[in-house]
Amino acid sequence: GKKAKKSKSADDSAEEKSAAASAAASTASLDANLEAPESMTDAQIDALNQEAQAELAQSLKSRGNKFFQAKRYEKAIELYTQALRFAKDPVFYSNRAACYAASSDHEKVIQDCTSALELESRYVKALIRRAQAFESTEKFRDSLYDFTTACILEDFGNNLAATSAERVLKKLAEAEAHERVEKRSPRLPSKSFISGYLNSFRNSGEEAVATDGENLSEADALFNEALSFTALQEYSQAIDSVEKAVAAVEKTDGSDVQRVADIYSLRGMFNFLKSNLDQALEDLNKALVVEPSHVRSYLRKANLFTEKKDLEEVSSLLDQAHKADSENAETFFQQGQVHFLKQEFEAASNDYKRAAELDPDFVYPRIQLGVVQFKVGKIEEAMATFDEAMKKFPTRSDLYNYYGEVLAEQGGYDSAIGAFEKAIELDNTNPLPYVNQAISLFQTSGQPDRALTLIREALKVDPECELAVAALSQIYLQMGMFEESLAMLRRAVDLAKSEEEMISAITFRETTAAQFRFMKEHPELLSKMMGGGM
Repeated sequence: GKKAKKSKSADDSAEEKSAAASAAASTASLDANLEAPESMTDAQIDALNQEAQAELAQSLKSRGNKFFQAKRYEKAIELYTQALRFAKDPVFYSNRAACYAASSDHEKVIQDCTSALELESRYVKALIRRAQAFESTEKFRDSLYDFTTACILEDFGNNLAATSAERVLKKLAEAEAHERVEKRSPRLPSKSFISGYLNSFRNSGEEAVATDGENLSEADALFNEALSFTALQEYSQAIDSVEKAVAAVEKTDGSDVQRVADIYSLRGMFNFLKSNLDQALEDLNKALVVEPSHVRSYLRKANLFTEKKDLEEVSSLLDQAHKADSENAETFFQQGQVHFLKQEFEAASNDYKRAAELDPDFVYPRIQLGVVQFKVGKIEEAMATFDEAMKKFPTRSDLYNYYGEVLAEQGGYDSAIGAFEKAIELDNTNPLPYVNQAISLFQTSGQPDRALTLIREALKVDPECELAVAALSQIYLQMGMFEESLAMLRRAVDLAKSEEEMISAITFRETTAAQFRFMKEHPELLSKMMGGGM
């Protein structure tokens, strides 16, 4: 019995020794892994407590940072990847994204920053890094949103985010506008815009008159028809008639046509209004070849080059118009408009006065004289100019509308609203006084319902009125009706006449869309956004 007991005791001793040796080997292995945690298996990592995992993750991150600073990005990526096995930390994703950014691997930057932001939605560094990657891959809308979000989160104090948002917004707007303008067919702007343009001239041309009992040529008859349609604001029919008139001129030698220059000039005007500038220039040049002293063609060319912002060429064309007719009221008026555009107000004022002297029945020089007098603070003179004009032209709706505009600009909203009401009374087919009255009411009394009713009336009168669409988008925005505002802003982009106007409309649309998206994704930060004035 004693022998057996002795043997059992020896076995126990052997097992204890084996267990101790195994534990010692395991500890030695763990210590070795702690020195090189990247070699640990998932099972070994899972066996560690949370504190140990966090400590090893930070160790790997610190080593990754050193390799990043040494620009050894592949090794840094390895270490950040290993750190993420120990802890899903947004900083590790963002740091690894910085390595991918240095290697221009923009898609992986986006993936890692997105992972970081899923863990911490207000992580500004990851937002900016992802925004930069979106910009590099020409995903400008996503880039703008991230930069905008960073701006709001940092109380609009992050200069990098703010300047980057402006840069991306510019790229987005310019790229879209350029593509849209390249693809779209030439088209007319709104009726109210065309009417405003036509009002800067006394008329659109002189009708051809049959002489000595002879019938008018086909081209002259079609030209007269085009003028009649223009006067009725039936602009599509006017274009159709003037196109036929050009065809009628070109199928003969034109010797029996009285109004060859006028026909080409009128078509040039409509091409200009459709932003078909090359064809417009060709038409106006043909008019001037036929009749080198055709003043209205010089003035229409001047409008075209004003659109192109070539003011030197505009001045040259106005000089040629003066040489052709030194006492033409329209030339002085157009010259005044150029001076006004250049903020040369005294010269503009003199031109408007001269235009009004040369043609006392031409209302627009008087309107613009009153506007420029208001502009330079000559309030009494401006009021006298408008009073005199209203006595002379008591039935001109556009006169009262402009008068209301300058009163509103001076802060006289009650008087302005009265002027707009008078303008509507005189001509309820003009959308502009409806819109201006709506804006004045909304600004002074905050009456959104009445303002919206007026703008909807304007859009019934002219569904494509650019001013009505823009005003409606602003009122919706101020009422917090983002979706309705965005619908109007998309419409404003469609209605934009020039590439420059389209860039402006797209800029406003995208800024509003980014704010609306932020509001939906971060409703708890709405007060922060509103406080920043966006």
